[in-house]
Order: sequence, then C-alpha cells, then structure tokens
Amino acid sequence: MNILYLCHRIPYPPNKGDKIRSFNEVKYLSKKHKIYLAFLIDDEKDLPYVNELKKYCETIDYDFIRPGWQKIKSLPYLLSRKPFTVPYFYSKKLQKAVDYRLSTIKFDAIFAFSSPMAEYVFKSKIFPLPDGERGRVRGGYPKLIIDFVDVDSDKWRMYAEYSKFPKTLIYKNEWKSLMAYEKKIGKAFDISIFVSDAEVKLFKSFAPDVNAISIPNGVDLSYFSNTTNKTIRSNEQKGFNILFTGAMDYFPNEDGVLYFYYKIWPIIKDKLPQSRFYIVGGNPSKKLKTITEKDKDVLLTGYVDDVRQYAWKADVFVAPLRIARGIQNKILEALAAGLPVVATSRASQGIGCNGNEFLFIENSAGKFAERTISFADKRLSVKAVEKRESFLKQKYDWSGNLIELEKILNIGGTRYS
Repeated sequence: MNILYLCHRIPYPPNKGDKIRSFNEVKYLSKKHKIYLAFLIDDEKDLPYVNELKKYCETIDYDFIRPGWQKIKSLPYLLSRKPFTVPYFYSKKLQKAVDYRLSTIKFDAIFAFSSPMAEYVFKSKIFPLPDGERGRVRGGYPKLIIDFVDVDSDKWRMYAEYSKFPKTLIYKNEWKSLMAYEKKIGKAFDISIFVSDAEVKLFKSFAPDVNAISIPNGVDLSYFSNTTNKTIRSNEQKGFNILFTGAMDYFPNEDGVLYFYYKIWPIIKDKLPQSRFYIVGGNPSKKLKTITEKDKDVLLTGYVDDVRQYAWKADVFVAPLRIARGIQNKILEALAAGLPVVATSRASQGIGCNGNEFLFIENSAGKFAERTISFADKRLSVKAVEKRESFLKQKYDWSGNLIELEKILNIGGTRYS
C-alpha cells in the first residue's frame, strides 16, 4: 500500500514520547508498505536526522518552523473558537508538498499523527474535505487514519487547573476549542487511534459515535535491561539516588519536578540526608536551574544521549506528575531498566498494572515520600522482577501491539468510498 504519513514533529531520534511512538509506527509500516513521510521540524538540532529516515520512506517532505514565530501566528486564535494548537503546527510550504503528493500518487491511506496534522487534510485543495468543497484524488479516496495518541484537549484542562490568571483563562479556552476540533476530526476520519483504553473512553465521552481503538506503546526490554552492571556504582553516585527523566521544557514535566522538589523532597531529605535527585532531560527552565544552583543534591543534567547510564545507577524512579494523559514512556523505560517506580495515579493511569510489586501509586506528598524512601535499603524481589518482565513482554511489545495497524489498513472500504 501507499501511505502518506503526516507528523507534527520529525519522528527521529526516538528519544521522547511522541517521537518514540511515531518512529516505531513508521518503521513498522515500512516493512510491508511504501511510506511517503511529511513532517515539521521545530528544533535546529533535529535537522541532521532527516537522512536517518530515508531508509524507511519513499519520499520525505518537511519544513522548518520557528517556535517563536509560530506562537505569534497563533495569537489571533486566542480570540476565536479555534484552537491555537492548529496554526502552531501549520505550514503553507508543507501543505503544498502534501497536495503535490496527493495529486501525483494514488494513496491507499493517509495517516495523521496527532490532531494538528488533520488540518493538512482539511485544507488540502486535492483531497475531499469532510465538511466543504470536495476535490478528487486520482484513482479514488484513501482511508483516513488519525493517531491522537492522547486526548490533548484534556491536558489543557489540567494546565488550567495548575496555572494562574490569565493563563488559566487561555488554557480553558484551548481545552474547549481543541475538544470541538478533535470531535470534528473523529467524525471526518475513518478510524481514531489512542494509546490506551482510558483515552478511548474519555474521547467517546464527548464524541460517542467515533470509531476509536487503542494501540499501546512499546518498550525495548533488551535495550534498557541491565544485567552485567547492575551493582556497579561510581563514588559520585553512592547514597540514595532518585531519578526523573523527560523533556524539561514540557510544562507537565516541569510542574511535576517542582511539585516533587517543594512538597516531597524535603520529607525525603529530612529522613535520608544522603539522598540525591537526578533530573535528566533537555532544555531545563530557569526555575529548575535556580533549584540546582541552591541545592547541591539536586542534579540537573540537561540533554543526554543515553538515559540508561543514569537509570542503571539509580535506586528508584519517580513520576510525580500532576498533569498527564495516556502512557508515560518514561515509566516503561524505568521499569525495563529494572527500577521500582513511584508514581501518581495520573502518571500511571495508562500503564494498567496497579496493585503490583514494581509500580507503586501514591498521590499525597507524604505517602509518595514514604514509598520512595522505602527503596533506600531494598531492591525489587526476584518474584517482582519476573512479574515486571512478563508484564512488559505481554503488554508493551512494539511488534505485537502494532499488528493492529495492519488490521486497520486491511479493513475494506472507507467513509468516503
């Protein structure tokens, strides 16, 4: 099949949530199909990686956008009922490239990764718009597939919950406008994909007639597991080492780390003065830098090429997120690396293994601290390790989970045929 795959960010390198999922989808689909990839790049550091994707794709189209300018373009939408997320990820140059591909190639499917990429379908002069004038794609109509991943509109609701005026008003407006846009996409596309059953349930609460399924993420257990160096620790990292990983310019991650530092960290330090808190992730904010400047036991690494070097020397992984949807890849990777994980219910809701012996759910600051401290003098039991490995293999194997994509592609007919 010929598949046009639209992605809001370059799906490489697979080192953060959205890129991990989109890259694995592209890689999997390329084994049996011809992939025509179109995406945006909003970080100059990602430009050298374009060539890495050529081995998986027939053609590659992309445009480089500047975040500052895209935000300016989105400002007028603050006064409208349209989500400003959409213009942020919209490029006329990429639209022309998409229309060219649609006019010259007979596509069997168009696969949009994340809601903003549906706009390239809605605004195409070639493709039949679901709610407007309809053109004609050569040879017929391709199947429309959207991977929402998470219900992004609900994240904006959470942003409003943990923000102050006037941001709370802006975020509430985006929540409602993006929800309406997501509903529009769901009606227009043949099938909507989400990362978990919980996301499907939430989406159907406001779009009940949408054809939606869940396809979980995966994790490379062999890549993250550490059997040879498990007990090797440097002098610098002796003591009790707590780990958090994630892009630190992402508001939910920053909020979670700040919450941990101000509410949970003091309790831990009071009982275990030898504790260290490692924050591993790129583009840390000024607030986080200020913390590390005054607290020598909080270490901010910035971007690292390989998070395993920190995971293998940590005692426990924490996910104190107050804003979260879907499946947190950081938790899957920590589990794959053999770490016990302490998380909030929001951070762990998509994982689906509550009440086990390797992922522990705590929502109050006091209990979160107590649970974290409990791993200062113990490790996961042999039984817990076996259960963790079995759980990850059964539920979070990329090849097994992405079989569902093949099933979707092979279902006959489309909504517009």
